[in-house]
Amino acid sequence: MMRNSEPRDMKEVHDIRKAIAEETKNLSTKERAELTNREGREIAEKYGLKIVQRV
Repeated sequence: MMRNSEPRDMKEVHDIRKAIAEETKNLSTKERAELTNREGREIAEKYGLKIVQRV
């Protein structure tokens, strides 16, 4: 019998993705983009990273 178990790290990644999907499932595309950009800016600020935008 073959066991179908994923590594603990991958299970954690999947759990995080499910949680993010649950938090954002009722957001419009614009709201989701704004949330993602805000969180990205906060993380960049926290770690002293510079955001470079190319248009």
